[in-house]
Amino acid sequence: MRPRTMADVARAVGGLLLGEDRVVSSIAIDSRDVVAGGLFVALPGTRVDGHRFVQEAFDRGATGVLVRDGCTVDGPAVHVRGTAEALLRLAADERTRFTGTVVAITGANGKTSTKDMTAAVCETTFSTHASPKSFNNEIGLPVTILGAPPDTEVIVAELGARRPGDVALLCEVARPQVVVVTNVGLAHIEVFGSWDVIVEASAEPVEALGEDGTAVLSADDPVVAGYAGRGRGAVVTFGRSTDADVRAEAVSLAADGLASFDLVQGSARERVGLTVPGEHMVMNALAAAAVGSVLGVPVEARARALSSATVSPWRMESFETPSGVRVLNDSYNANPESMAAALRTARWMAGEHRLIAVLGQMAELGVIAPREHERVGELAARLRVDRLITVGADAEPIAIASVREGVEPDNVATYDDADDALADVRAHAAPGDLVLLKASRVAGLERLAEALR
Repeated sequence: MRPRTMADVARAVGGLLLGEDRVVSSIAIDSRDVVAGGLFVALPGTRVDGHRFVQEAFDRGATGVLVRDGCTVDGPAVHVRGTAEALLRLAADERTRFTGTVVAITGANGKTSTKDMTAAVCETTFSTHASPKSFNNEIGLPVTILGAPPDTEVIVAELGARRPGDVALLCEVARPQVVVVTNVGLAHIEVFGSWDVIVEASAEPVEALGEDGTAVLSADDPVVAGYAGRGRGAVVTFGRSTDADVRAEAVSLAADGLASFDLVQGSARERVGLTVPGEHMVMNALAAAAVGSVLGVPVEARARALSSATVSPWRMESFETPSGVRVLNDSYNANPESMAAALRTARWMAGEHRLIAVLGQMAELGVIAPREHERVGELAARLRVDRLITVGADAEPIAIASVREGVEPDNVATYDDADDALADVRAHAAPGDLVLLKASRVAGLERLAEALR
């Protein structure tokens, strides 16, 4: 955040400054993250209200705080009706001061990995700031924009949606010049209500672009490709399709699950070797390469960056336990498409060794949840998963369908708790075996991963 006075903060958010007018140069929404000269934004919470930590923020060096009306504060404070709404307004005001480029990453799957890879590509040429972790909602986006250092030239922001209009609202704040739509899938259908609503909501970032903007669209997803006519700006496509502007050719997958491919654009061709397992990571890398092309990053630099790019934790993260068991931890989130991709990658990586899959529920699928979980069980059977462990009642249809499709009942176990699943893994996994961990965050399988590590 560019340094500004508390009075300027009050003006930007329509609030009232009480106390000394000081200069703030950063923001924090967690009092533990406050640094000297920072502005602490006290957000309401379902479990913990940030207003309880105002004094702690001052003790840690906060210059001022942003609080709701009526809050008693012993220090400089901007008072507003709602701090979450004020945070959005402050970010929108900060965006008007930013003269660089904002890249917005959207889609059903792969947003965070694509964001990480895009940032790696942009960093070869520009001072780049990217969303930390998966900060992609009405809190995460403002934190991303306001967290950009003053010398930033490119901001790479991840935009998520839980209902129609969410991305449109975030685009009003971020005003991206480049938007990426990775794919359209069934994620969050419970809250969106129908496939048609998902399709329309997924077009929001493209429709938000101005005439000078560029939509970066998957040529391999027919729905996404169809968005080309819904924007006012330019279109750059990516994919394995032969008519994609930025495409992959000669794709190969090593025994460790790492993909390699030729990055092709026009007459240029460079070999890329990814560091994150999974053939589906090729599409994320292509999206990042397409953004680089829009920003003028040379294809050679894009290929080098992608060949060393890493992604955020708990996404296709592989490691070996002290006893020699291999673990593929993809426990950050799950939906039908990403679950299938993880299972296929795990089966490939296991090779001649046993594959143990620990699977939890895919959240927010609504009425289609039972059938989609059954499909996962059917796929696990077809892929010859050697031992299938499910965690939580909502994931039980995976186990039931796998047995129905031919998996031996003795090789299937269902548990309510991740700790019991951990004990099962420890009892059955041998050196060289591969253990896949995949579920939505509500299953808590990341704790199992760290215990195995």
